[in-house]
Amino acid sequence: MLSSCKNDIKEVNALSAGDSIPDLTAKNFVYLRSVSGRIVAKLQSPRMTQFGGEDPYMEFPDGFKIEFYNKLMQVESVLTAEYGIQYDKRKLIIARKNVVIVNLIKNEQLNAEELFWDQRRKKIYSESKIKFTTPTQILFGAGFESDENFRDYEIFKGSGDFEIDEEIK
Repeated sequence: MLSSCKNDIKEVNALSAGDSIPDLTAKNFVYLRSVSGRIVAKLQSPRMTQFGGEDPYMEFPDGFKIEFYNKLMQVESVLTAEYGIQYDKRKLIIARKNVVIVNLIKNEQLNAEELFWDQRRKKIYSESKIKFTTPTQILFGAGFESDENFRDYEIFKGSGDFEIDEEIK
């Protein structure tokens, strides 16, 4: 009695394409992002899992914290979330669940459920409801867009108590 087995490489690749086994897992993970040799951000996470494939990514299932530095290497703002994913080729980080950005210079805080950091465009943005807190006011919006350091921002469809400078120049 003879038997044989034949494997089609396309079928094998299709089965492994959806593989959810990470290529790498790290605990107490730290990642530094630099531009022209200057550190601009530091990402820390209790656990990172890295996946390969056509769209490689790192996942932070236990949350993460990113510190953004100014030119003097001082922490200017901090982003935290309970879950995150970073797509390597797309240069995109997605933060989910209890997302908080704090601007330490201006003493301002933004809360959202989902947030995107587009590293190519150097923009942080959200299309979800947000809460924005300053020392003197609390604003709500249907999203926002900011530079990487959370210095200059725009709140979409904002509501709340606004302070208006009545001085006209």
